[in-house]
Amino acid sequence: MGLNQAVLQLNAAAEPSRLRLLAALLGGETTVGDLVAVLEQSQPRVSRHLRVLAEALLLESFREGRSIYYRWSVPAEASILTAVAALAGGDDQTLARDRVNLEKISRQREREGLRRALRTGRVRGMHASEADAAYADLIRGLLGFRELGDVLHVGCGSADLLRVLLPDSRSAVGTEPSGHRRQVARARLRQAGLPRWTIRNALPTTLPFGAETFDLVIVQDALESATDPQRILGEAARVLRPSGQLLILDRILPTNGELSGQLAALGFVINRRQWLPGRAPDRALFLASRLAPRPQPDLARTGTNA
Repeated sequence: MGLNQAVLQLNAAAEPSRLRLLAALLGGETTVGDLVAVLEQSQPRVSRHLRVLAEALLLESFREGRSIYYRWSVPAEASILTAVAALAGGDDQTLARDRVNLEKISRQREREGLRRALRTGRVRGMHASEADAAYADLIRGLLGFRELGDVLHVGCGSADLLRVLLPDSRSAVGTEPSGHRRQVARARLRQAGLPRWTIRNALPTTLPFGAETFDLVIVQDALESATDPQRILGEAARVLRPSGQLLILDRILPTNGELSGQLAALGFVINRRQWLPGRAPDRALFLASRLAPRPQPDLARTGTNA
């Protein structure tokens, strides 16, 4: 970052309300409405402060329905983030009150999301359990206890697996088409106090990301009922970096070899397949990576003419 940009970011942060906003967003993306409730200020005033921070590239925003979410920007200077984190973890009474307010709001949002799921009959899998934790630990061990890079979880649900992977990830993105599941996912990730994540509204067939963006792509419970599973796999392959890994979690019978053929058609080889203990007999995990390209013969050295 150049000198001018550093001065711009420092000036933007050097105001009490804006420091409070930066501290509140350390735990992850939050709506303007919830930030208004945390700071107990008017929406126009809070929105003005957020715009200043966004113009300085400290924050970034995106719209989802009627809500606008703000989060720390990827280009934000790490030293500023570290300084804000140190300040937020101190004994300042204003920041401590903000933390309490944000925790209350996060728990309220989680309860609202669960109630909405209950009304629609789609609450299955949204209550974390010891079995889910063991399931996540099994996946973590399979991936290897290493830096995971940039992670995408397609069909992240309430983000219980993403929470396990996030500490070892450079960044983590979850996509989920269900609004109440996104609400619960964001609330739980904020309560975990882990940064560098975002939850987006997206279908597995149309991922809103550029090509070769992620080091690990997880596709969960998206293939079994899909009308075009090959398109879902194609989208996952598109956003995966050449050296990345593809992890598939779905209901797949041990005798079903269709997935292997679909992955092979996209240039993948299955490195590991496992039917999970304590789950339905067709609950499977597939870990795949791209086949290395075959070396091309050196025509000049072999003397072969085209």
